[in-house]
Amino acid sequence: MEINITSKGLDILPEHLEKEVTEKLNKLKRYFNNVQKASVVLTKQRGQYTAETTLYVAGRLIRAVGKGSLLDSALNKNLSKLKTQVQKYNEHFKSPRYKTKTIETNLVEEAPKIVKVKTFPIKPMSVEEAILQLELLDHDFFIFKEEANDEYNVIYKRKDGNYGLIKPQG
Repeated sequence: MEINITSKGLDILPEHLEKEVTEKLNKLKRYFNNVQKASVVLTKQRGQYTAETTLYVAGRLIRAVGKGSLLDSALNKNLSKLKTQVQKYNEHFKSPRYKTKTIETNLVEEAPKIVKVKTFPIKPMSVEEAILQLELLDHDFFIFKEEANDEYNVIYKRKDGNYGLIKPQG
């Protein structure tokens, strides 16, 4: 496993910390045999230390952040969170429910392709009309031409129940 340790805002990274990080990250190999890369960023900002670790495992990312008033405590919190996430990740992919899904999808897996093309007339309307259309069609988003300035916009439903508006720039 390739391990990159970077520090920002720190004068000199103590050698014992580098060794400790390497040892603890290598212990995670018992959960995975295919960790390709680990990236650790140690930062000091306004007297607060932050340790951020990203693991690259089989095309997926596992990330944890730990903060503390001392570099050692931030690093320990970070590695503890990382270990917990790795264990959850490992348990999830070992569950029988996931294994059956994986087998089924691997058999049928193809590159995504466009399977349907829809066309519809776009008439100028206000944002309020677009929201009404979005609700009437029961879609997650709606493309419309704003009557005030003849620009194409997208209105979408947010998870909190409100709406978002995307306006192109330039």
